[in-house]
This record gives sequence, C-alpha cells and structure tokens, in this order.
Amino acid sequence: MANLLTNEKELFEQIQNEHITIAPGIWDLLYNKIGDDVSAINLLCQYYFSNQQEIPPEEAEKIITYVMDVKKIIEEITTTSKENFPFPQFKENIPLHPVIRELFTHYVNNDLYIITVIVGSFIDPEDTKSIPQDTIQKIIEHTRAIRDFLEKLRQATFRTA
Repeated sequence: MANLLTNEKELFEQIQNEHITIAPGIWDLLYNKIGDDVSAINLLCQYYFSNQQEIPPEEAEKIITYVMDVKKIIEEITTTSKENFPFPQFKENIPLHPVIRELFTHYVNNDLYIITVIVGSFIDPEDTKSIPQDTIQKIIEHTRAIRDFLEKLRQATFRTA
C-alpha cells in the first residue's frame, strides 16, 4: 500500500543478481517481533470489522502501542552500527545490506506511518471517537501490505545451500 519505489524492480533484480540474503536468525527476529505485532493489529481490526463494530478509543491506543513496538524493532534492525545493537546473538549479521534496508524501511515504515495517522486522528485527547468500519478496512489493508511485503522480501532473499 505504500507508494512503490520507482526503482523497486531494479532493487529486487539486484537482490537476485548479487545473491543478497538475510540471515535466518534475522528473519526469525523479524517474523517474531514485527510479524507478531502486525498480526495483533490485524486481528484486533478483524475482530471489530467482522462483528460490524467500531473500534473504541482504548482499543485504538493498543494499535499505536503495537506500531511503536514495530518502529523500534525496525530502527534497531536497520542500524548501520554494531555498537549498542540490542540483539548480540545477531551482531555478525548486521548491518543489513543497504538494498534491504532501503526496501524494508520504505515499505514497512510508510505503512506504519499511515496506520499511525489513521488511528491517531481517532485518539486525540480533545476529541476521542471510535474508528468506523471503512477506516478499519484501511488499517487491515495496510497490515496486509506489510505482511505481503515481508513475504516478497523473504522469497527474494531466501537461498538454499
């Protein structure tokens, strides 16, 4: 759902041509940390959407918490420095290749930003209101876009021995 990078095709071709990979441990971290939070947002939205209910402000605040958790992980995992890297068991796999960082931060961060803007407009302390069905659908679309991108990137960077 994020705007396509104008050079996306070339970046994915570069991944293929240069055999750029992401270490399995890093993928586990991405799926366990990012995937879980994105899934939690999606499930929360799916619950209210399928029950044809609006998301109340206190539940919307949970979405913002999940988004902030994902942003923190992205910041940590896309660091260019091994110093102060919070996952010492993966230090040898950092920094990620610049192409991976560019794709990852562009697509995931843009969808997270849009989710934050959408949800943030409903939890304004001065004017809290529930998130309506049509807006819930938009949030779901952005969580799906993040998952779809992660899968596309995983497929592009997966190499068998």
